[in-house]
Amino acid sequence: FDAAASSKRSSLLQLNDDVLALIVAQLHVYQQFELSQLHSRLRSIVQALWRTRVRSVELQDEQLLGATSRQFQAFITALAPHLEQLSCQQLDVRRLRLLRGQSLRGVTQLEWDQRQTRGRGRLRFVDDDVRLLQRLCPALRRLTLRGCQVTGKYLCELRLLQELRLDDCQCLESQHFRDIFRQLQLRKFDILANCDEVNCCDLADVQLCPTLEHIRMADYHLCMESDITQQLLQLPNLQQLSIHSHNFVFDVLQRIARPTVGIVGKQIEGFRFNGLLHDYGRFLRELSNLRQLRRLELHGQPEEGQLQRLGDQMLQQLAAQLPELHELHICGYQLESAAGLLQFVRSCRELRLLDVTGSRCIGDGFVARCLALLAKLSWRCRPLELWIRHSDISASILQSPRYLISERFLRIDVSRISSNPERLSGVLQFSFVR
Repeated sequence: FDAAASSKRSSLLQLNDDVLALIVAQLHVYQQFELSQLHSRLRSIVQALWRTRVRSVELQDEQLLGATSRQFQAFITALAPHLEQLSCQQLDVRRLRLLRGQSLRGVTQLEWDQRQTRGRGRLRFVDDDVRLLQRLCPALRRLTLRGCQVTGKYLCELRLLQELRLDDCQCLESQHFRDIFRQLQLRKFDILANCDEVNCCDLADVQLCPTLEHIRMADYHLCMESDITQQLLQLPNLQQLSIHSHNFVFDVLQRIARPTVGIVGKQIEGFRFNGLLHDYGRFLRELSNLRQLRRLELHGQPEEGQLQRLGDQMLQQLAAQLPELHELHICGYQLESAAGLLQFVRSCRELRLLDVTGSRCIGDGFVARCLALLAKLSWRCRPLELWIRHSDISASILQSPRYLISERFLRIDVSRISSNPERLSGVLQFSFVR
């Protein structure tokens, strides 16, 4: 048996370096480390791979089940010179605490996710572990904590931090956010399902962090006694505000679309909604207050297998209120007819893009009606771009002899698709003029 095993090992090493590198690349990073301990040639191949490919590493507890404390420390020591981004998924926090004497100077991004380990008797990531990160990762600029038992007490000590995401951290305390906002020069800040809607954190001190550019939060942070809407809208560098809402969609939209009289806030140039609503009439009436809006994106979600419906009248009324619109994305809806879309073409003099990806009840006839309308609008100086992928406008319309489509008026794209990076449902995203 030993001779046969030796023969197999030697035959593996007889492969050239390129083939060996292809084989080693199929293993996860800890298996690569284990392999590197078996032979100096394998070690050099692993090191060559790590120099070029190991910048971002995801560690899962199940990958390290057989690793002793000493082996884990040796693994991190070998990995450290190459590492820039580290994601720890359901990792036992005791592994992190083994690294007290080490330094991951190259790590600028760290994610610690313990959401799936709740109730398993595992030790939790707590405030003292944040202090450990300060010593372990002195160059840390982006930190994501999910399902951790931190209060936020020591987060302000991570002085180089620019991006902070707190998700499902149910022990956060309001009083610590003053130091976070005052002492850190954050550019991005996310705080989502940190606790229930009654005892959520009060973020009234957010105006102490004027460097903020992107904010993402749950709706109930806006709906507390200390309404922070105006503080948010007056942040000088704010570019994007995303509100995740299940129960207060209309309240959130009203607070932002109707700012307090006498207070000048940021001008909203773009709005995106991704989710399910049962009163689009009220929703679109609130949107009509954003008269300087340039980009409007509505991404519907099917309910019980059926597309949500949008009526002609509500779309026609909205079109009349948004004369500055440049882009309109109506994606994944069942329209009453194409009349509402045509009203946007008629009313919005600067409309450049109409995206109906995944929407229905438009039909090929819309193209002919749109062409006829565009030909009459002598003030238009550029063609309208129309995205029709997955809609009920046939892609073959470009080759149909029935439609003489002039690119002077209309350019149809059958392949482009509206990007919707937001995975959560019920997200209101506002973009601001820079």
